[in-house]
Amino acid sequence: MWNFIKNREPNIHMKRLFEPFLSYRHFRTRAVDRQNTSSTGLYGFDHLKSPKGFQRFVDEAIERSSELIDYISGMPSSAEIIRAMDEISDTVCSVVDSAELCRQTHPARGFVEEAIKALMKINVYLHFLNTNHTLYNAVKKAEQDGHLLTEEARRAALHLHIDFEKGGIHLPSGKLDRVNQLNMDAHKLCREYGENIINDPGYVDIFPASRIPRQIQHLLKPIYRLTSGVSKESLGSYEDEQEKGFRIITELRTLFSVLQLTPDEQVRKMAYLKGSSVPHANHEVLDKLINSRHELAQIMGCKSYAEFVMQLNMASSPEVVVSFLQEMSNMVKEKADEEFNTIRNLKRDVCGQRCVDLEPWDEAYYTTMMKSSAYNLDSAVVASYFSLPQCIEGLKLLVKSLFGASFDSVPMAPGESWHPDVLKMCIHHPEEGDLGFLYLDLFSRKGKYPGCATFSIKGGRKISETEYQLPVMALVFNFSRSHDSSIVRLNHSELETLFHEFGHALHALLSRTDYQHFAGTRVALDFAETPSNLFEYYARDYRVLKKFARHYSTGEVIPEKLVKSLNGARDMFAATELQRQIFYALVDQTLFGEQLSVPRDTNSIVAHLKRQHSNEKHVEGTHMHIRFSHFLTYGAATIWKKLCQEDPLSPTTGTLLRTKLLQYGGAKEPADLLTDLVGDGIVRYHNGGIVPDVTSCLEELKLLDDKNRHIGK
Repeated sequence: MWNFIKNREPNIHMKRLFEPFLSYRHFRTRAVDRQNTSSTGLYGFDHLKSPKGFQRFVDEAIERSSELIDYISGMPSSAEIIRAMDEISDTVCSVVDSAELCRQTHPARGFVEEAIKALMKINVYLHFLNTNHTLYNAVKKAEQDGHLLTEEARRAALHLHIDFEKGGIHLPSGKLDRVNQLNMDAHKLCREYGENIINDPGYVDIFPASRIPRQIQHLLKPIYRLTSGVSKESLGSYEDEQEKGFRIITELRTLFSVLQLTPDEQVRKMAYLKGSSVPHANHEVLDKLINSRHELAQIMGCKSYAEFVMQLNMASSPEVVVSFLQEMSNMVKEKADEEFNTIRNLKRDVCGQRCVDLEPWDEAYYTTMMKSSAYNLDSAVVASYFSLPQCIEGLKLLVKSLFGASFDSVPMAPGESWHPDVLKMCIHHPEEGDLGFLYLDLFSRKGKYPGCATFSIKGGRKISETEYQLPVMALVFNFSRSHDSSIVRLNHSELETLFHEFGHALHALLSRTDYQHFAGTRVALDFAETPSNLFEYYARDYRVLKKFARHYSTGEVIPEKLVKSLNGARDMFAATELQRQIFYALVDQTLFGEQLSVPRDTNSIVAHLKRQHSNEKHVEGTHMHIRFSHFLTYGAATIWKKLCQEDPLSPTTGTLLRTKLLQYGGAKEPADLLTDLVGDGIVRYHNGGIVPDVTSCLEELKLLDDKNRHIGK
């Protein structure tokens, strides 16, 4: 029920009973009051005017939840039980989500420390909720007495019942105690795993500075050393005997830029080896997590943790997932082999025959070279059409064209924001009024969550027949400010990421579920990425781009030829990229799948899978599995082809997306939503589960032929 799992990019997992339930809240905040200009606290919560406010925030959440538990213990009507359960979740989640966003993004250490304390305290209370038999018995009564009148209420009762039992509440006390301990251990390990990635990204120092391409120097830290070779950081004075270099922090975003754009192979090799071998502490963390989750799954009567978490997902079992991935791997292998040989041959042409092998640090560089050459692409020219203000105009265009609403900046009350760069946006419909609010935290800064992610602050839910709690979300990015320009410009991949995350936000902001249990992205995990991946297509369509992508200095509309080149370059080496995603997914399924009688270390498992499902060499001492996250999705290519491609900005298209997909969140079965939206041909039944019909995706990537057509369908 109240399992805590942050959607997508934040690697934050508290796999507890409250899983689809915990991310929205009932505490009223002034974040929904556009007219109020008096001071408030973070995100509009009055308690959060100071760091110590988190203490009272937690205490009031517990007090209110206790009142609701007392009410439920009196066994009111089934509808009131489910409604009260939803309010408990909403109340508790107001603390959890606010504290998590604060922990990840707030620049003030005092706020971060108090947010962490709040999370620790509320997690103890979650343990009490997860093992509360009064709540469990009330949910079973509501489910069984047949008096729930709506499909969503019946679905909520079913999910709550299942989620309670996923937490082990039905087990004997000894086993329940062990399940609770394992869940707490897993939560701690997951948090530690994510923190290690942030705290130990690794670095390499490169001298002289000329070895680093100019276009990525703004991503790196200048350093200096004496000509004698003694290193020191710059103190602001530059003497003749100092030599300038750069420190490459090998977090994933910077590492990828270095691998793509650096001609010096030794620099690429050093960066790759360091970036693929940290954080060292995660070896032990991952091993402990695998063991804890496996023991948990066995206590719960499952063969593996992968089987345990598949409940309520479309795929239904690890066997369905793995067999589907194996099919895809076999299908893509021949084309991926061809692409690998093409890349290797280019390296040989450039370097000479002495370069026998294509190394893992070579692929990104040579594929970028081939794409740029084949389509005459210059990254600086591309970025000149994607200034960040114009890209935000692109988001406004989507909201206006598709949904007939505005997406504009609104003022924040004093104390509401956590950094001067943060913007607050509102989706406003001329007939329906405000639909929801979205904070944008766009720029990289020290101590901030390093990736791109969507955070919940408040989820939509029906409070009464006349009142609806509006959703509030935050999008967190790490776009870089260039040292030599005041105008932030994105590359095309960053634009796609912006649209992707905005798709997640729209899923939350436009959902209108009765219960926050199902609001927005609170859906089956193998369905959550579908809307966000769909909106990436809008970042590739010239009919969309020409309406907002203009040169930052001349105002020239982006040329259609350039957009065609971007899309052509993107489709090059599609089989290689798909093969990589299949490999990542198989790593995930294998590490958390059935355990062998003779244990194998994770490094050998990953190396074995790489040899089977990838052309990339495995380099001893590298451990990509200690810092990666997520994978495949359902149906975005089919939705685009069948619904959006003909007229992507049509109000009719927007109405269908909103009324048949986005507004339901997780309140209906994902397969039913997808089929109702575009008809047959978007999902298929496979070995007892539901998997994507990948025909449209394969056609788009030019990977579909008569030999592979049966796999698509």
